[in-house]
Amino acid sequence: MNIDLCVDSLSMPLPEDILKRKWAGDLEGAMKAIDIRLQEDMPEMLRARLVCEKERIRRLPTQYPWRREQALLKLQELVPGMTDEDLEQWEMAGKVDFIYINGEKRYFVRFHKTIAKYPELIRKAGKEVSSQSPWLDPMIRTIKEKGRLRRRITLATSVYCDEDAFVPGEYLAHLPFPAASAQQSEMTLLEGDPDGIGPEDAPARTAWWKRELKTWQKFAVKYSYVSCIKYADPLHAPVPAEPLYPNAAPPCEADLAESGAYIRFTPYLKALAADLARGETTPVGKAWKFYEFVTTKVKYSFMRDYFQIDDLGEYCAVNLKGDCGLQALLFIILCRIAGIPARWQSGMSIDDDYVGSHDWAQFYLEGWGWLFCDPSFGGGAYRNGSAERHAFYFGNLDPMRLVANREYQAPLVPEMHALRVDPYDNQSGEMERIGAEFAFTGRQLDGDAELVEFVDLD
Repeated sequence: MNIDLCVDSLSMPLPEDILKRKWAGDLEGAMKAIDIRLQEDMPEMLRARLVCEKERIRRLPTQYPWRREQALLKLQELVPGMTDEDLEQWEMAGKVDFIYINGEKRYFVRFHKTIAKYPELIRKAGKEVSSQSPWLDPMIRTIKEKGRLRRRITLATSVYCDEDAFVPGEYLAHLPFPAASAQQSEMTLLEGDPDGIGPEDAPARTAWWKRELKTWQKFAVKYSYVSCIKYADPLHAPVPAEPLYPNAAPPCEADLAESGAYIRFTPYLKALAADLARGETTPVGKAWKFYEFVTTKVKYSFMRDYFQIDDLGEYCAVNLKGDCGLQALLFIILCRIAGIPARWQSGMSIDDDYVGSHDWAQFYLEGWGWLFCDPSFGGGAYRNGSAERHAFYFGNLDPMRLVANREYQAPLVPEMHALRVDPYDNQSGEMERIGAEFAFTGRQLDGDAELVEFVDLD
């Protein structure tokens, strides 16, 4: 089966009898129904959709491990004294993700981490909600005062499968590696023995290994790069004499187009873009309205694997919830519908004690060139009452980022043989045993990412 066709087929619906069984929790029945259908002659894309759905259903229970009593214990770890009524209240408000499996309600593996981000729960835990960020605010202040902030960053990262899931054989592994981009340059491998590293302009750049393994091991690299952010205030400042990032590739048709299974201009998203942009006559005014909607109306929520969600941008806009990737995609789609070129960037966000996967966006304004937008960080600032930080992430980023991906749903090279854990993005690495009956699930792969150091260069 063609992997790209399999992924693109997710833009079409399932036959309704299979869909009914799936969401009723009859996963075994849904699989049997798919197997019967696959014996029939059918259009190639419908066949791809059914094959893809079998893999989705196989992985789905791993995303929802908690029974009701276990879910309540997870809440009580956050706030002692939480009751079943509290869980019910959060659930009915749409803040707790669950599915049914064989008639039993099961809860999303990270539902409690989503709730932990809400100011009301922070207060219930007896903690103070502060508008100040001791890590971000000094960086933002420096960028605004000096006009830019340039840092050399050194990271150590790895990817590996759980030891219990390891079987001797031939393995292909990919780790995100810093790519050339508007704000990123001077990428250098310091440690590690990959068989290859993708070209600097690869849409999803990786260091990769193809090895015969007899014993379990990690695939690891250490590298450095320079990240430089230049301050932009496109809402209030005059257009500069030249673009802030002149090395960035100029906008092209792809930056205004639909793409793949999830950058889609659905009727609802077209109507939403028109509604939000009503009365705005400038691209920057429209882009701000889109950013304002995503950051103030969409609640941050940890999500099941993107592979499990249909039409990510519309899902975010309908359910008014999403993580960094869904929020960035929704902003990009709204901009493109309105004729504003917009692009994807992703990799990692870095602070003094944590390095984690992250996604954000770029958008293009005449004169300014390519600017940045991070709806997730902007939404966090809004929730915590920081108007300054909320405004900053419209046009800017902090420099503590790793850019590895410049396109959504970009292929990895060399190509993997099975469906990836995340077929759309590559933030923390991918790995497969070539010839295995089943690909790894997200809970069977793990990785480490450590900030070794950062050095100010200005």
